[in-house]
Parts: sequence; structure tokens; C-alpha cells
Amino acid sequence: MSGQYPFYNTIKYRLVLSFAYGVFLFLFLMAFLPFGVSNYNPQHEYTLDFLLEMGIFLPVTILASLTNEFGIRPLLKRRSDSLYIIGWTTWSLIFIGLIIFTVYNFLGDWHDWQLNSLPGFLFNVAMVLIFPAVGCFFYFRFLGLRKNYDAILTNPDQRIDPKDMLHFTGEGTKDRISISVSDFIYARAQDNYIELHFLKHSHLTKFLIRSSLARLDATKDHGFLVRCHRSYLVNLYNVHSIKGSLKDLKIILSHIDLEIPVSKTYSESTLEQLRYYKGFQ
Repeated sequence: MSGQYPFYNTIKYRLVLSFAYGVFLFLFLMAFLPFGVSNYNPQHEYTLDFLLEMGIFLPVTILASLTNEFGIRPLLKRRSDSLYIIGWTTWSLIFIGLIIFTVYNFLGDWHDWQLNSLPGFLFNVAMVLIFPAVGCFFYFRFLGLRKNYDAILTNPDQRIDPKDMLHFTGEGTKDRISISVSDFIYARAQDNYIELHFLKHSHLTKFLIRSSLARLDATKDHGFLVRCHRSYLVNLYNVHSIKGSLKDLKIILSHIDLEIPVSKTYSESTLEQLRYYKGFQ
């Protein structure tokens, strides 16, 4: 497993993962009895009291995971690389295991509330919950790959038409210009204005309009026009290469020597669009 996985930070993924933890643990307890395969008894009777008692662990596990994903995780730096995913998943299994251990002892009148019992209990819970964790990850990874594959089939030649026209409008009556996709390179914020840099008869030129980059970014209807920094919006059609790490990423555009910086705020979304439109890995 390598690279970035933007879906890992989505609300949908974290919700599905939390419910998967709870449902899978409940089904496991129903099949193998608490809290391991070694306790399995084929003659066990599934009484209503037993089902209700085991059923408590379903909402407990879901709520523990939701607290972890939406209460604790936002306090950390937003990342989706392999090392972070492994570390966060390990912490999640420990955190959820601690909550389950507490509830388990509460239901059992604290009969196993001992420090030497905790490591084994956490290990057993982790070995169970690792299945929904891995399953959810690869399911969402598959959906992402299928989405990209479907897009390729829809437009097998290219995803950006260089002959399309881009229309830019500012606040002034004369702040209007149309530039072909192949000629437009990037936009740069300058106080209350935006510099539009593009090719005119094969020569680099610029056009100034009165507007903000936030307004321009909000009104654009092309996914390949990407805001990568508070001061820059780039045309992915003219991206030549990228360099650096996620923390210090720079975009190299054709026709100019300037390296466009990518801020941490926009790094993941920029990389996602680069993968989609340019096939960068």
C-alpha cells in the first residue's frame, strides 16, 4: 500500500467504517460468543436476554468509533498517506477496545477489571475489528479505481479539450476575456485583482481583471482549473510535472519558469485532480 488515499478523510468513509465495526463485532459475538473462538459452544441457547446483552456492544462500538473519528481525529493534521492510515487504524482499534473492555466489565460486575487482562482483551478485539477496517478500506479503494476507469472509458482519448474556451469575467465592464484551454496557464491574485497569464501568438502575456481568486474559483465550471494556493489557480492542461512532498509540493507549468507552490490546504485536492486529469501517481 503506497501513495495517497483521499477517500480516507471523507465523512462517508468514516461513517461506513464506524457502522461496519459495530455490525461486524455483533455478528462475531453471535457466532462465536464473547470474546473469542475458544469460547464457542455449539449447544449454546440464544435467549432474548443474551441477545439483548450482546446487542449492547453494537451501539457502543459504533458510538466509540464515531467519537474517535469525528471527535479526536479532527484534532490531528489531515493526512491520507499509508503511514498515517496504519497508525490511525492501530490507535482506533486500541481506543475502541478500551471502550468495549470497560462496558464488558460493567456488564459483568467488573469481574475481569484487571490490568493483566487488558492486553489480551485488546488483542482479541483488534483481531476481530481488523476485518471490517481492511474491508472498508479496500472497498472504497475499489470504488475510486472504478470511478477513474469509468471516466477513461467515457473519454478514452483525453479528459481536457484544448480547443474549449475559458471565459473570465471581473467586476468591471471591460473585465472580460476568453482564452482557449491550450493557451491559458495560470491565474495569480494581486490585491483586489487577478493576473491571468496565457499565451498570445505563442508569447506569454497577462490580462488584469478586478476580482478575487475565491470568486473565480467558486464560479469556474472546469475541474481542470485547480486552486492550489491562496494566490494561485492553475490550468492542469499545461502542467508539465510536479515535485516535492505533500508538505512542500510544487507544480511546474509549460511555457514559464515559475514553480507554482501548493499549500497544505489544497495539496490533497490538487493531487486528486492531477491523478484524474493527468494520470500522475
